[in-house]
Amino acid sequence: MRTGPYFIPVNNEKACIFPARSFLVARFSTRFKVKVILIGIGVIILLAFYSNFIPDTVRTRITDAQMAKVDGRFMIATEYRPFVNYDAKYRFKFNSGTIQNEAVKLKGREVTIRKYGWRIPLFSMYENVVSIKEVK
Repeated sequence: MRTGPYFIPVNNEKACIFPARSFLVARFSTRFKVKVILIGIGVIILLAFYSNFIPDTVRTRITDAQMAKVDGRFMIATEYRPFVNYDAKYRFKFNSGTIQNEAVKLKGREVTIRKYGWRIPLFSMYENVVSIKEVK
């Protein structure tokens, strides 16, 4: 009877010509595939949250801004899209009143707006303004 790493007894048979290492390779490749898929999903989630928390800059014209709050938040309307302006404690942003005052003063002018977040109309989510500067 032949023995060795390439002969594995199966169902009380004497020997089967089947590489023993193929089980390890198959198991390794399945584990590897699962790890790659999980890492890929993690990277996609991190990129999505990165785009939510890192500020972007938009150059636009302010069409309307008022010192009155709507649902506890200041609103700024621009040609690009509407923005919201509120204090975000987790970002150490406590100057929403100052930013809104600048927006009222710069109404009708071209400005650069630093903002973060997503605009999702289904959930009434708006991007939050971090700063407003006039374009000269």
